Amino acid sequence: MPIIRDVKSIPISIPYVDDPPTVFRDSWGVQLYVKVSLGDVAGWGEVLVYGSGIVDAYIGVINDVIAPAVINEGVNGINDIERLVNGLEKLLFTGGLCGVITGAIGGFEMALWDALGKYLGKSISELLGARVRDKVPVYASFPRYSSVDYVIRAVGKALDSGFTMVKLHQHPDDAIDAIRAVRERFGYDLKVALDINAAFNDPQRALDFLSKVHRYEPYWVEEPTWPPNDYELLGIVADKSPVPIAAGENEYYVNRFKELARLGLAYVQPDISKVGGLTRFIEIIKAINELGRPAAPHHRPHKSILTHTYTLHVASVIDGIALVEWPLVWINEIYDEEITVKNGEIDITNLVKKEGVGLGIREEMLGKYPYERKYTPLIFH
Repeated sequence: MPIIRDVKSIPISIPYVDDPPTVFRDSWGVQLYVKVSLGDVAGWGEVLVYGSGIVDAYIGVINDVIAPAVINEGVNGINDIERLVNGLEKLLFTGGLCGVITGAIGGFEMALWDALGKYLGKSISELLGARVRDKVPVYASFPRYSSVDYVIRAVGKALDSGFTMVKLHQHPDDAIDAIRAVRERFGYDLKVALDINAAFNDPQRALDFLSKVHRYEPYWVEEPTWPPNDYELLGIVADKSPVPIAAGENEYYVNRFKELARLGLAYVQPDISKVGGLTRFIEIIKAINELGRPAAPHHRPHKSILTHTYTLHVASVIDGIALVEWPLVWINEIYDEEITVKNGEIDITNLVKKEGVGLGIREEMLGKYPYERKYTPLIFH
C-alpha cells in the first residue's frame, strides 16, 4: 500500500490581465496549488483563494494540521480518501467546517485523488464509476468590466471560443444596460445569465430588479439577496421572481444544499473547491438531484482550470449536472493538456483516457508566476 510522503502548498500569482481588461484584475490574480506525493507519484489539487485575499490562512491549515495528520498514512483506494477526509473534518471542526477549512481540505483531497489515479493507472472518471457522457456543457463566466462596450467585446470573444452561453458579473447599476446591449448585438438565441453577487438585502428591491431584467430573458439571475445564507429571504424572492434564480456557491454543508434545493431554485451551484473536494461534492450533487433539482457547479473564473477539470470528471458519471461554469480565458502553458470548447461543450474523451485528473502541471512553469503577497480583497458592491 502506498503511503503519503509529502503535502506541499504552492501559491502563485498569475495576473488576471486580459483583453478586455477587468476591474477584478488584482483580486483574481492569485492561485494556490496543493501537491501530494503518494508512493512514487504526485497528484495536484487547487484551492479557491482568489477574491478573499486570505491565501496564508489556507496554507496555515494545510501546513499546520492537514500535512502532519496525513503524512505516512496508507492509501489503497477511494475508501481511504473518504476515511482521511472524515478524520480531517473531526480534527478541524472547531475551526468551522466551511470556507478556509473545507477549502484547504478540498485542495488536499483533490490532489490525493489525482495521485491515487496515477498510482492505480486509472482516470478519476474510472475510479468514480461508469461514464454517462463524453461531452459536458459549459458556459463562459466573465469577470466584471468597467463598460458595456467591454462586455460586448467579451461576448464576441466567448462566441469565437466555442461557447453558446455566457454569464455577466456586472454591478446591478449597469447589469440591465449590459444585458440589453448583448441582446441588441447578439440576439436572443445566446443564453445569458447574470450574477449580481448577493446585491440586495431588501426583497422588494431585488424583485424590482428582476422585473426590469425579465424582458431580456436571462437564463438565470444568481444570488439576488444578501446575505447569501438567508434562505428565508432568498425563498421569498425566488417564489415571486419572474426569472429563474440560481444560488449555492457560498454554501458548504450537504443539509444546507438540501434547503436550497427545496426553495425551488432553477439551479443549485455547489463548488467542488469550497465544499471539501470530490467526496463531499458528489454527496451534495446526489442530494440535490434526489430533491429534483439540477446542479450547475460554480467555479470562479480565473487563469487556472485545474479545479474545473475535477468537476468535468464528476459530470461525466453523474447526469444530474446540467452545465459547468468555465473561465473565458486561462493559461495553457502550465498544463500538459489543452482543453477546448466547441458548441458549448467540452469533449472529455482524451482527458479521461489519461491517469488521474488528466491535466498535468508543468511544475517548472509555476516559477514564472511568483506569489505576490498584497492586499487584494474582492469588492462586488
